[in-house]
Amino acid sequence: MEGKDYGQIIQVSNSLRKYYGLPLYHDTDAKTDQWLEQNACRCVVAILIDGMGTSVMKKHLPEYHFFPKHTVKEITTVFPPTTSAATTSFRTGKSPIENAWLGWNQYFPELDDNLILFRSQSQYTDVLYPEFISRTIPYKEMVQELQEKGIRSESIWPSWSPLHPCDSYAGELKMAEHYIKQNETRFVYVYWDALDTLMHKEGPSSKEAGEILRQIERETEQFAKRLPEDCGMMVIADHSQIDIHQKDLEAETELCSCFLHEPALEPRAISFTIREGKKTEFKERFHKLYGKEYHLYTHDEVMQKQLFGTGTPHPRSEAFIGDYLAVAVSDLQLFYKKGFGKKGDHAGGLKEEACIPLILYTNNK
Repeated sequence: MEGKDYGQIIQVSNSLRKYYGLPLYHDTDAKTDQWLEQNACRCVVAILIDGMGTSVMKKHLPEYHFFPKHTVKEITTVFPPTTSAATTSFRTGKSPIENAWLGWNQYFPELDDNLILFRSQSQYTDVLYPEFISRTIPYKEMVQELQEKGIRSESIWPSWSPLHPCDSYAGELKMAEHYIKQNETRFVYVYWDALDTLMHKEGPSSKEAGEILRQIERETEQFAKRLPEDCGMMVIADHSQIDIHQKDLEAETELCSCFLHEPALEPRAISFTIREGKKTEFKERFHKLYGKEYHLYTHDEVMQKQLFGTGTPHPRSEAFIGDYLAVAVSDLQLFYKKGFGKKGDHAGGLKEEACIPLILYTNNK
C-alpha cells in the first residue's frame, strides 16, 4: 500500500470533531457525517476494539452476524497500522507525522534509549522514565477538548489505566451505559485490548481468537440494543492482524554491527539509524537477507511518500524515522531481543493489516 491509501480513520475522527464543533485538521468521512446528521445523536459512544480488523472479522464472523451486518464500509487505518499510532490519531484527529507517535517504541537521543510510548519505559532494559513521554511528545485528545468546551465526555479503559479502569469488556460497557443514559450531550470513548493481546499469542486464525471475538460481538450487540434512541454507537478498530513467522534479527551480527543504536518503532515497520560510513554495507546486507520480505525505504523516501500521513510534521517526527524504514511486505516478523514466540502481528505494509470496519448503529426509528 502507498501512503495515500492510509488514514481514513482520521477522516472518521474529524467527522466526530465536526459534529461536536471542534476544529478540523483533515477532511471528514461522508458516511459518518451523514449518519451523525440524520440521527442527531445527543450522545455518541465510540468503541475501539484493538486488533479487530476486517481480515480478522472475515475469519470468524459470518456475514449475518451483528458486526458484519452493521459495517457501513471498510476503511484504512494509519501507517503503521499499530495501536500507538492509530489510537492516538483517532483520539486527536491528526496524523502520526503530526503527533510524533509513530510506533510502539521510539529512540530519544537525550536519553540514548528507546522508549515504549505508552509506558514511558525502555524497550530493551525496562528502565522507567516517569512522565517523560507525556512531557516530551504530549497531545490533546478529543475527550479533553470537549471537556474544556463544557461538553460532558469520558474515556473508559482496561484495568491497567488509572482513568476509569475496568476488569472486563462487559464492565466497560456497563460504565458507558451509565454515562450515556444521563440526559446530557455526551461523547464516550471505550477502548478494549484483549483481542489483540490474545492474537499476538495464539494468532488471528486461531480458535481462541474466534471465541473472544464472538464474545465481544455478543456483549456489544446486547449493549447496542439497550441504547437510548437518541444515542449512537460507533465500533471501530485501530488495525488488523495477520498470522506471522519470525526470524531473529539479532542473529545477523554483521548487519547489527551497522546500527548506531537499537532498532525502533515496530518489528514489521523498523526504523534503523546507521553508523557513519556503514550505510552502503547495511543496505546491501539487508537486501540480501530480507529484500524479498521487507521493503527498505530511505528517510527521504518515507517523507516524500508521506507514509506517516499528511499535515505539518511534529518537530521531532523526522528524527524518529531514522535513516531507513524497513516495512514488511510478507508474513515475516523480524524480532530483536524481545518478542520471540508471537504468532500474530501487525504494523507492516500489507492491506490485511490496515483495513478496519466502520460500524455504525442506532436504535433511532
